[in-house]
Amino acid sequence: MMKNLLKLSALALIAVTAAAHAQEPSKATEYRKPTPGPGPDGLAQPTFLAHRLGTDHSEGIALLDMNGDGLPDILSGAYWYQNPGPQGGEWTRHQFRTVGTHEEFVSDCGEWVIDVNHDGLPDLVTAGWITNGLWWYQNPGPNAPPGKLWEKHLITDSYDTEGGVLADINGDGKPDIALAHYNHSGILWVDFSGPEPKVHHVGTTEHDGHGIGVADIDHDGKPDILTPYGWFKNIDADNDKWEFHQDWRLGDTGFPILGYDVNHDGRLDLIYGQGHGYGLYWLEQGGTPDHRTWTRHIIDESFSQSHALLLADIDGDGYPELITGKRYRGHNGNDPGSHDPLVIHAYRIRPAMAPHGQYNVDFIRIPISVNGTAGVGTQILALDLDNDGDVDIAVAGKSGVHFLENLTVNKVPKETREAQQWQFDRKWPFPGEGQEVPQEDGPKR
Repeated sequence: MMKNLLKLSALALIAVTAAAHAQEPSKATEYRKPTPGPGPDGLAQPTFLAHRLGTDHSEGIALLDMNGDGLPDILSGAYWYQNPGPQGGEWTRHQFRTVGTHEEFVSDCGEWVIDVNHDGLPDLVTAGWITNGLWWYQNPGPNAPPGKLWEKHLITDSYDTEGGVLADINGDGKPDIALAHYNHSGILWVDFSGPEPKVHHVGTTEHDGHGIGVADIDHDGKPDILTPYGWFKNIDADNDKWEFHQDWRLGDTGFPILGYDVNHDGRLDLIYGQGHGYGLYWLEQGGTPDHRTWTRHIIDESFSQSHALLLADIDGDGYPELITGKRYRGHNGNDPGSHDPLVIHAYRIRPAMAPHGQYNVDFIRIPISVNGTAGVGTQILALDLDNDGDVDIAVAGKSGVHFLENLTVNKVPKETREAQQWQFDRKWPFPGEGQEVPQEDGPKR
């Protein structure tokens, strides 16, 4: 019996081998493909090259053309990194302000560029978890003496701030900021349209928590405020009129809580991560306007601390991808999975019609950076940073500031690549390793 089984296995192996090699000669010929092809899903898959720009440990990040050359520079903490442009090269670091530090933390969990004093110069608004306050740093302008640091101004108290969201909350066409607090001190949002920033408070302390978002849940044309415990319907934001709906409890979410029609059924769903644990999820909106239901679906539970999220079209197909990843040492290395490898992923969101007129949704993961030094910190940015025609990514965190270069369009010369990627000691041979030997062309006869 055993011999017969072995014979059948051998025949099956021969059949499979023969089938694998039974190809048309043109398709079986060795071919060195000179350009990238599609990924496993059959679609073009962007590849990103991670550049660690510095080891400073701020977790907030912003973009602003600091030297007037038309290229967005990267701001993070006390420093800005000068954009070398599409030909690549070094991102030179410059200091432009001071920040508070406490052990491994920089008191900077969010950075937003807004012209606060309406002088035509973009300023920087920041908040931090370590120290109290929402602050703005005044842009001194191009005529300031070299090395002049930006002056710091207090906007309002905001203690235990772990993140916020930039959005037009009152519909005036100008950016506002909404902030959440880990100590449940109360949600606030700030209107920057007037001569001085105007602070608004929303709800009570029980509505505040780790996470916030802005999206139009009920499709009435007004942005609503999303919290880990439910959402505030926008009645009249300027006059502090809101209506709370306790529709969910999400835990310590990442920033922001995203509103997006995931399954293309015409209703706004939610996407959120667990900022201090494992899990990335979406909530499907169902029911009726008078009685909404929310069903949780798993996107990915393989990594922890997805403390920042972003929707952006990184592959140029006209649909946004979900971008998130693992924050490094969110709670001093005490969160679940703190010492797992750092990852940054993007997800294609692909609804497909299922039986009975329902939709299944596939989240197709695209690796951006895996087991490297790049983590998501508290903010993610996506823009054509190097001005070469594709969308890049920038992140900051305790593992450093990173520019994740999209290689879909690649204008960097080989010489620059060599200088970037051969940064370790090349003084070979090492002492005692051996002697330089000639390359041989074949066996000696």
